[in-house]
Amino acid sequence: MVNGPPTPPPTTAAELQDEARGSSFTVEMSTSAPPPNQTNRTEHHQHVLDAMVEAMAKNDIQQVVRLGEETDYNSDDRQPSRLLIIAPLVLGHLILDSLPAARYDLLRLPDNLASLSLSRALTALVTSTTNREHAKVYIQASSLLSLVSQQDFLDKVLASIIESLVTAFLDAFRLRTFELLSKAYTSLPLSLACVYLGLPAEQIILAEKHAWVYDPSTQVLFPMAKPKTFPSRLPPSNISSLASFHLVADSVARLEL
Repeated sequence: MVNGPPTPPPTTAAELQDEARGSSFTVEMSTSAPPPNQTNRTEHHQHVLDAMVEAMAKNDIQQVVRLGEETDYNSDDRQPSRLLIIAPLVLGHLILDSLPAARYDLLRLPDNLASLSLSRALTALVTSTTNREHAKVYIQASSLLSLVSQQDFLDKVLASIIESLVTAFLDAFRLRTFELLSKAYTSLPLSLACVYLGLPAEQIILAEKHAWVYDPSTQVLFPMAKPKTFPSRLPPSNISSLASFHLVADSVARLEL
């Protein structure tokens, strides 16, 4: 993992324009009609997915990862149904900040699966996260959510799982970034904090009573020198982005940098 200061994000209007171009974990699944399913989901895949959803309901991302690894580690499956396991596995590793493992999950895919839109979207998210390209992380996460929301997405159950895991990842990523900024900077312009954290200025300003001090006359934030230590459980994924800041002070996530 990267322990130095975050990579400076784009700050000028032109750079930002170029960049733009470039929870409870409970998954609610409709039972009114069979969802579109182009993955030929096997009984085994269904069993693993059910177990993953159960683990997500308990906020147990480690168990989601274990289930994915046990199912896929030695797989040579070339069918699209393999993505039912790979996608939650990759996102679980991202939530836990196990970036080499997330990359390896995708490298195991054969070419015919690696070229699919879902695999490419996951690869883009893993790459931007690994490179700590903060603005791109939020763009790629948004693109992935847009992909799985399409009517013709390959599996609607998988789409619900991905939506929950991406939301949880963004919460965890912001918390890690928040702590890293607190360690790397003695002061930070508000506009730069917005890019690093992918949040509007008003939400970041409201965080001041918990961890940062904000000077409205200069629009500069002063992070606390010694962030608090957090327990290992992740916040539920239905919390707001602002709540992610509150949780920094309320002990919801251990952040290993």
